[in-house]
Amino acid sequence: MSNYSDWIQNAIVSALPQLLTQGFQLNNRELATLAWLVVCLITLTVAALSGRDLCSTLVGHLRMAVSPKLVILWITYGAWILLFIVVVDQFVIWNPVLTKGTLVWGLTTGIAMFVGFTEAGSLEYFREELSTVLSVIVLVEFFLNVDPFPLWFEFLLQPILFFFTVAPVVAREPEQQKTSRRVRNWIFLILVLAIVVKTAQSLSTSWQTLNWKFFALQAVWPMLLGVWVLVLVFPLAIFSSYENAFVQLRTSRDNPTGLWKAKLGLILALRLRLKWIREASKGGSYEVANAESVSGAYEAAKHYKADLVAEERQEVAYQENLVRYAGSTELNEGGRPRDKREFRESARALKWLHTCQMGWYEREPEGYKPNLIERFGDDFTRSGLDIPSGITLEVSDDGERWYAWRRTPGGHCFAIGASKEPPSEWLYDGPEPPQDFPGIGSEWGDSPFSMDECPNWYP
Repeated sequence: MSNYSDWIQNAIVSALPQLLTQGFQLNNRELATLAWLVVCLITLTVAALSGRDLCSTLVGHLRMAVSPKLVILWITYGAWILLFIVVVDQFVIWNPVLTKGTLVWGLTTGIAMFVGFTEAGSLEYFREELSTVLSVIVLVEFFLNVDPFPLWFEFLLQPILFFFTVAPVVAREPEQQKTSRRVRNWIFLILVLAIVVKTAQSLSTSWQTLNWKFFALQAVWPMLLGVWVLVLVFPLAIFSSYENAFVQLRTSRDNPTGLWKAKLGLILALRLRLKWIREASKGGSYEVANAESVSGAYEAAKHYKADLVAEERQEVAYQENLVRYAGSTELNEGGRPRDKREFRESARALKWLHTCQMGWYEREPEGYKPNLIERFGDDFTRSGLDIPSGITLEVSDDGERWYAWRRTPGGHCFAIGASKEPPSEWLYDGPEPPQDFPGIGSEWGDSPFSMDECPNWYP
């Protein structure tokens, strides 16, 4: 055992000078970041050892990370980065000093970009990622990391930057968000100015001896790596989306034999159109799944894609009309308002409120909750509304009836409510809010679950 330990120690000692020549010497900022990572790892380990649930969760994540599929992905990713180095070396661009930067980028930004293939749903995703990779921000980040502060200052700086980055996300109230954002912006401005001044001074002192060609290569190196990784992300996104689409075909097909025909027909129809493949992975391809031939699956997939295209065009027209008729008081041929701003958002928010009222009624059977909106901070941002939401909630004295309403920017009102215990649901929309509870006020109609008094709930 001692001989083995000596061998490891000798290997490290002999490799260290070579690593240093390859640029592996960490600067103060990287050392401070590494130190904080070690602190977080130790804290997480202690917490995991003291809590069985957390420990089992961490073990589960670790097992998932080393599952065969993910191991193949990690190997593919590493091989792709190595291939990039081989390619640029053929053009006499590669410099061994770039090794550390490549490794750090590959384990941080690169990994995040690589696993993004699961989120890639269209070519627009790649356009946005490419614009981020090639943005001026990448150059600014490199410039700001040229000459770090002393180690003790960097060690204190890391948690400060982390705090003012996370605080605006944690603060949910508007005033808290404004205050934290204002403080964060000022702190960032002061720190950035200090870093810029220090970096400029450092560059001015080494102006004559600086290798500007290599300096420029270091600056654009993350951009080149980012573009290279995006080239790999696209086929992975196609493969992953088709894999999920095939799962939908398998679950939708009545007869499991001949599934390959449906798969081939889908591929021939959708080809490399990532957007439509991703839609097929969500379902809705029943006709394709149950086709008895490749040609039948192909035709069914073409019709499926045509329906998706028609829906997309309708959505584009809807969004254009939101802009075109903003502020208009006109009504369409069916007597509905043309100004539909926040119609969907209001309906989603009120539907969610109704779901919450039903849940809390079952949890606390003493009636519907008049303070339910306050319980979750008037936060309907997931439905697309700002804080405050503008929703008004009314509950009867006995807690057995309730309704909530909201006025859209165009002046139209949406309302939802209940006249008895769940799942009672009444819907309403009109130029003015309801004046009484469901089942009592005539504006709600004659019965629950009726669409007669709410034509704009499902435009």
